Amino acid sequence: MGGYDLLTIKDFAKLTGIKESSLRYYDKLGLFSPSERGENSYRYYTPQQIITINTLRLLHELDMPIKEISELERNRTPGRMMDVLTDKETELETEIRRLTESFNVIKTRRKMIQKGMSVESDKLDVEYMDEQAISMGPLNSFGEDTDFYRVFLRYCKDAEDYRVDLRYPVGGFFSDMDAYVASPSQPSQFYSVDPTGADKKPAGKYLVGYIRGYYGETKGLERKMRDWISKNGVRAQGPVYNVYLMDEISLTDPNQYLMQASVRIE
Repeated sequence: MGGYDLLTIKDFAKLTGIKESSLRYYDKLGLFSPSERGENSYRYYTPQQIITINTLRLLHELDMPIKEISELERNRTPGRMMDVLTDKETELETEIRRLTESFNVIKTRRKMIQKGMSVESDKLDVEYMDEQAISMGPLNSFGEDTDFYRVFLRYCKDAEDYRVDLRYPVGGFFSDMDAYVASPSQPSQFYSVDPTGADKKPAGKYLVGYIRGYYGETKGLERKMRDWISKNGVRAQGPVYNVYLMDEISLTDPNQYLMQASVRIE
C-alpha cells in the first residue's frame, strides 16, 4: 500500500474538511481518486493529495463545473492549468473591484448616517474636517425657467460621462459664501461624496450648520452662517459644501432629512 505515509479516507477527510461521502462521490465521478486501493477496495491517499483536492475544491467554489474540473484533472498540463488560472484570476479581479466599490458606498453611507445621528440640528458648530475626496460634476446652468430638479436631472443624465458614481450621496457646491447666501438652492456644481474621486474638499476648520427639511429647504441657514461669521470676526475661505447626511435612504419622513452645510473659516 506504499507504506506509512498513506492516509485512510477517514484521516484524509479530517485533514481536508471534506466529508468521506463527498470523497467517494468525487472518486465515482473520476474527479478525484485515491492514490491506492487496499483490501476490500479501501481508499488510501498521499499527503500531497491534500493540496490537490483543496485546489480542485477552490476551482469548484469559483463556479467551475465539475465536468471541466474532472477533464482538467485527467489531462493536466502546465499550459492548460495556466489558462484556467488566468481566467479565474481575471474573474476574481473583476469581482474584487465590484465588491470594493460596493464596500466603499456602504461605508460612506454608514459614516454619514452615524454623523447625522450624533449632531444637533438648527445649531452652528466649528469643526475640524479632514481632507475628503469628492467627484465634482460640471457647472450648473440655472435660468429663469429652470428649477432645481431640472438641473439635478441633467447632472444625473451626464454622470456617466463625468465618471460620477450616483450610488454615493450627492452634495451641492457653491463657489463662496456670497453665492450661497444669494441662491442657497442653486449650487454652482453638484458633487458626489466618492472616496475615490479625483477632487478634494480641503482639510481645515469649518463653520458647520445643520438643518432638517426637504431638499432645497435651507430655512435661513445660509443667513445664520453669514451672520455668525460677521459677529465672530472670522472670514469665510473658499466654497460652501452642502450634503444630506440623512435622506430617503434612512428616513421615511422628508421633513426630517438632515442637511449639513460647511464653509472653511480663518
